[in-house]
Amino acid sequence: MKELITVRDVSFQYPNEDKEALRNLSLSVYKGEWLAIVGHNGSGKSTLTKLLNGLLLPTAGEISVEGYSTAKEDELWDVRRRVGIVFQNPDNQFVGTSVRDDVAFGLENFGVPRDEMIQRIEDSVRRVNMSAFIDAEPHHLSGGQKQRVAIAGIIAQKPSIIILDEATSMLDPMGRKEVIETVKELNEKEGITVISITHDLEEAAKADRVIVMMQGEAKSQGTPREVFQNEQLLLEAGLDLPFSLKLGLALKEQGVPLKEQYITQEELVDALWTLHSQG
Repeated sequence: MKELITVRDVSFQYPNEDKEALRNLSLSVYKGEWLAIVGHNGSGKSTLTKLLNGLLLPTAGEISVEGYSTAKEDELWDVRRRVGIVFQNPDNQFVGTSVRDDVAFGLENFGVPRDEMIQRIEDSVRRVNMSAFIDAEPHHLSGGQKQRVAIAGIIAQKPSIIILDEATSMLDPMGRKEVIETVKELNEKEGITVISITHDLEEAAKADRVIVMMQGEAKSQGTPREVFQNEQLLLEAGLDLPFSLKLGLALKEQGVPLKEQYITQEELVDALWTLHSQG
């Protein structure tokens, strides 16, 4: 797989802080994958987000995105064009009076010609299933719809990577589902690389790979199944087991003959339906 992002021996310390937020961190992000980075508050997840986009610069080590280094001032905009971030609070991301104007904002900053801009706006709004709301005022939208518009604003800029920085944490279950399904479709059908920064293991379970952060270090990585079956690691990282995994374990204790551990609700429902059908 092609390596899009390389993080090598990166440390970062905020001014006037005694402790490093990140310490000797190394990781890679590959083209077309969905990578979830999980950890408790203070583990370094959001700091890493800002470093990947060049909003912060490492105090040690190096980060490169498709060969462009965040350490080189003349390459920072090349990095930022390739890495788009959807932040936590959708209400803090809007600058336009309509969905159309808001998606246009980033394109105007990049100097995209008007004819191309119009086409990009319509295409990106369509790709997140928000065409019916293109002239709506953002504050009239639901939380999930607002985040889908934020995603449209990012993909209109044609990045290689989209980072979701706790982008579903303030949404209700329906809004969370809308956003995850939208991102999953962009990842699977269009090959956009996704990095999900989250403490929600149900969300992380949908990723191809998971990295567990603890006190500024990457403590473990692997597939969701490999990582989530290490209950001791999750407890040490301040993370709870995914609901579907806890429920499956509880059902086994009650004598339900489940064959394995299920990390997503879909897997567990399918397994229970199969048992029911078998009578």
